[in-house]
Amino acid sequence: MTKATDAPVNNGPWPYAAGYDNCPEVLDPISLSVKGTIPPWLEGALYRSGPGTYDLKTESGKDVHIQHWFDGLAQVHRYEIQKGGQVSYRSRNTSNDLRAEYIKEEKVTGVTFCQRDPCKTIFNKFFTTFKTAALGGGHVLGGTNTNVAVIPTPNFPGLMDKKDGSKKSGNPNIRNLIMTTDGNAIQELDPVTLEPKGLFSYGAIDDSLLASNLAPAHPCVDPETGDYFTVLLTFGPTAVYKVVRIRQSVKGPAREPDLDVLAEIQSPRPTYMHSFCLTKRYVVVTHWQCDFAAWGVSVLWTGNAWESFKNHDPNVKAQFYVVDRQHGRHVATFECDPYYAFHAVNAWDEGDDIVLDLASYKDHTVIGDYYIDNLRNEASGIPPQQAVLRRYRLSAISKQASLSNLNRKQPPTPVPATIDFQLDESINFELPSINPSRYLHPYRYAFGVNRSGLNKTLIYDRIIKVDLAKVQQGDMSGSATFWVQDQCTPSEPVFVPTPNATDEDDGVLLSIVLDGRRRTGFLLVLDAKTLTEIARADMPEGKVAPHNFHGMFIPNLVN
Repeated sequence: MTKATDAPVNNGPWPYAAGYDNCPEVLDPISLSVKGTIPPWLEGALYRSGPGTYDLKTESGKDVHIQHWFDGLAQVHRYEIQKGGQVSYRSRNTSNDLRAEYIKEEKVTGVTFCQRDPCKTIFNKFFTTFKTAALGGGHVLGGTNTNVAVIPTPNFPGLMDKKDGSKKSGNPNIRNLIMTTDGNAIQELDPVTLEPKGLFSYGAIDDSLLASNLAPAHPCVDPETGDYFTVLLTFGPTAVYKVVRIRQSVKGPAREPDLDVLAEIQSPRPTYMHSFCLTKRYVVVTHWQCDFAAWGVSVLWTGNAWESFKNHDPNVKAQFYVVDRQHGRHVATFECDPYYAFHAVNAWDEGDDIVLDLASYKDHTVIGDYYIDNLRNEASGIPPQQAVLRRYRLSAISKQASLSNLNRKQPPTPVPATIDFQLDESINFELPSINPSRYLHPYRYAFGVNRSGLNKTLIYDRIIKVDLAKVQQGDMSGSATFWVQDQCTPSEPVFVPTPNATDEDDGVLLSIVLDGRRRTGFLLVLDAKTLTEIARADMPEGKVAPHNFHGMFIPNLVN
């Protein structure tokens, strides 16, 4: 653990680029070498997801290079922590049909997030984009020809196999496992072998969603009810955001789930949204600024999202659309100065207000910082823009709901959102994690990754813990503590609470770390109170941990 004022760990190199190399899959589980003592209560599976392949070789010997971190071909990882403190590992590539298509065509095809292809014609782009972006040509997409690489989520309503998935996995807490991405696509995986089982769109549940183009990769799931929420965007002269709730059918878990469109919100701004917010009473659509040009049609001639975005406009306000969960109505709109974000940290109801925390950027140009050639350039690459934790407040929701109820034919009149606080830029913060018991509730501790700027690395070199009570008291400098180790690059820390704990930070953090010195990786187990190492499980020598996106721990024991 270190303090914010610490000097560089070393003045030499900080190798991290191996995390952007191809990572071979490990289909059969292998045992990892454990150092230290894993707490006896810590049993279950840590799932990690993200890109695993950037460079392909065709049969003719041609090289195909995937240019951006967000476009790397999907790979899912499973670290199983077993009774007695043993750890096993396996991984699987989950977009092999797409991989085969790239090799056959000797190029990256279809719509991507950021792949630039000056050789594509507008004609070709139109048809490949329409096919991929719509993802609505049928209820079941099938195969592995779509890159679904962002978020692992268990227990999607209605995906009960004829054989109970929890019995197959040996874990009573997981019935099924899905992966989501920023499109209208969901991939089901076997929770043990990680083998793809199916690929479908939200239109498979409700025909009205067949034409929707995008959905945030991060759904929101109410842990008490199991209700699953998302926001579907449909491009057009007027963008339409459908706020959707999916819940288990009253006829049983093996039946098709119940889907309700709680609200349809129209806007002139079709925006790329990677996440949004949920409270016990409301869904909050975080309509920041990352807008598609030409009503979203720009994707048809660029063939990727990045080149389809408008330039940042400081005069265009960001909005928060508030949707009542119980009554299914858009009841309030708040606005603020423009910003961009990938990730919401948490949100909750506080009296008649909504409080929400976001990892906020000044604008969406951060996306362009994650091209692989830049990230691999350890000597002279450009450091990506960093986010800060910012707290917004949406006040007097009932008052706004009453005003909007006077004329339901018109959308609610926007009123100002306020900022309670934001962290200093020196305490940058991304890939957030909290104690899951505090989700949708007030909380004190936030965990994430941080780029110190002290060491010679473009990306994150520390795990950060922020005490938000100290921030509110004005003690900004004393609010953050860190874990850092020489030439090691951590991933998103996943918080796992100690069973029956009373303190919010009583638990452990799990992070997959790349050790640049040894060109290998390890599963790190930290005491969440002190950020001191409890244990680690080393990968075999030479087995590199790729820089991936997100993870989720599913405990074996019912807490």
